[in-house]
Amino acid sequence: MNRRKFFTTSAAGAAGLGTLSQAARADTSPFPAFDGSLSSNGVAGGLEGLNPKTTRLRRARFQRFLNTDLIKDKVKLESLRVLTRDGEYFIEARDTDGAVGIAMGHPKRLGQTYPITVKRIAKFYEGKDMRDYEQHLDDLYIYDSTYKWQGLPMWVNVAFSEIAILDLIGRKFGVPIHALIGSQVRDSIGIYYANGDRNHSAQWVVDKQLANIAESGAKAVKFKLGARMAMTEQSNKRDTELIPLMREALGPEYVIYADANGSYDVPTAIHFGKMMEEYDYGFLEEPVPWDYLDENKAVADAIDIPMAGGEQESSLWAFEWQIANNVLQIVQPDLIYFGGMIRAMRVAAMAKEAGIVVVPHISSRGLGSLYMHHFTCTLSNTTDFQEYKGDADPIPYEVTGTEQRFKAVDGRLPVLQGPGLGITIDPDYLKTLKDAPV
Repeated sequence: MNRRKFFTTSAAGAAGLGTLSQAARADTSPFPAFDGSLSSNGVAGGLEGLNPKTTRLRRARFQRFLNTDLIKDKVKLESLRVLTRDGEYFIEARDTDGAVGIAMGHPKRLGQTYPITVKRIAKFYEGKDMRDYEQHLDDLYIYDSTYKWQGLPMWVNVAFSEIAILDLIGRKFGVPIHALIGSQVRDSIGIYYANGDRNHSAQWVVDKQLANIAESGAKAVKFKLGARMAMTEQSNKRDTELIPLMREALGPEYVIYADANGSYDVPTAIHFGKMMEEYDYGFLEEPVPWDYLDENKAVADAIDIPMAGGEQESSLWAFEWQIANNVLQIVQPDLIYFGGMIRAMRVAAMAKEAGIVVVPHISSRGLGSLYMHHFTCTLSNTTDFQEYKGDADPIPYEVTGTEQRFKAVDGRLPVLQGPGLGITIDPDYLKTLKDAPV
């Protein structure tokens, strides 16, 4: 199997993306018509004096992505509330007509930071028409110096607020979220099963992934390397054993990825990157710390295996630089850590302009796979394998119109067509949620 196989798209999706040769990364594609309109905080960046490639990338992300043609009437936001029960956290959006949307949050990320929604985001969004959501999103960044809060705590709250708002809009007008942010190009989403363990032996990780494959039907997997932002003699020994062992156990037909979470220095990253090439791996994720830009560039230039990254990134400008400089061959904005689907669509547009694929990162909690599938089913520049960590959320819900939960079957997730998120949380459960104390 050629490791580049992972670049294929689903049979029901867009055409195959081929390999990422240097020629494929060159500035050869014409930029589509651009009407000259820029987002409010984008104007501050300007286009004058930039090199042609950066100009094209910036114009790509200055597009509007919210499909307002499907929003038939005003959606004046009345309230954003953070609700909780038993350590789970939700954001509820309600408009002045009584329409409601709800997003389940990551219990740790939202649970530790939700006052940002109550004290800042809600105060800015409430009373505004969400047909202009993208403008409000841009204006929020500079409202009361919100930009000073930039980072995971702020963007997590922006993201879950956005998902609740999109769920509200989708339910109100009878359309799925994916129709609000793009055009569906595939009927199902292939998965890679991600395992986050670093505390067990190489053989334990292999056995765990074999069990995950048996449960989900996944045709691709990902596992962890290094010691998370550190490496030790023990972790290097484990990595040296695990990389060939996983290929031996799965055989040539499975796609395998590995994520170092910034554990290595440059020489060690190159060493393990070349080992992964030998065993036909699909990509190496975050080999060195994500914000060590020169080091990431050095590793990318030294290995042939595609390099993935972006999970920790919160800056559009940093993504722009890494795309423009061919640092990443797989761009991985986290739909929550990065601030929601609209901001991630801006990254995807830049990546598409540069001929690079997008495979978003997700977390195991907070309905990550559900949110991911609304995003990726609209992308032509993605792969047939998206991150999946099972159905770990202990809340009562079902896919709307069924009695099923949202889980992979035969290695694939269906693209839901129900309104909003496409799921229905048990109404009796929702009645028990209380406002989170601030």
